[in-house]
Amino acid sequence: MKYFLFGSLIILFACVDTNVKEELIMVRQQLETANKKITQLETEGKLVHLVFFKIKPDTDQVAIITEVKKLKNIKEVLDLEIGPFEDLGDARALSEYTILLQMSFADKAAYEVYQKHPIHLALQRNIGPFMAGPPATYDFIKK
Repeated sequence: MKYFLFGSLIILFACVDTNVKEELIMVRQQLETANKKITQLETEGKLVHLVFFKIKPDTDQVAIITEVKKLKNIKEVLDLEIGPFEDLGDARALSEYTILLQMSFADKAAYEVYQKHPIHLALQRNIGPFMAGPPATYDFIKK
């Protein structure tokens, strides 16, 4: 009888342990799904703004990039990234553009605030003399 009771307790704890493990696995999967959905909701619908710059030869690219990075101080600007063209030998590359700027905004209203912001307007004035032509832009809503 003593062994039966002890064996029953072991089986009971083993079952409980298995059930807890299964429940933990299920909860972990639900949490991962919820986190993926949160990330998707945070990024969907953002307005992504790309700006392609043509700068004059012999212009200090680092100085231009440093100036452009000041846009990070505009609270509406999200995810600002900037870099010079990297020639990878692809004939389709837009190699006539020296620097690319990519940033995003929560929505079109935030983009409109950015367009009129003093930091953005100062950037246009400050780098204008170094431009070899007007910048090209491309905008899209992230899906």
